Amino acid sequence: MDSCPQRALDFGPVDELRAKYGTENQIAPLPSASFTHPNLIIKPHPKARPTGDTEGAIMNIREVRHA
Repeated sequence: MDSCPQRALDFGPVDELRAKYGTENQIAPLPSASFTHPNLIIKPHPKARPTGDTEGAIMNIREVRHA
């Protein structure tokens, strides 16, 4: 990735990104980080739900692929 015009993405050494953005990497609908060990940092929306939350709904089932 060269850049994101909306500045929604950043990249670099993960320790630097964690220092800059924190360590949040679990939001619904992502699976628990204890299973996936993601190398990912998320700045969640204020209304984001925690991993495992089932309150939401899939609005377009065709966009979801099941393994």
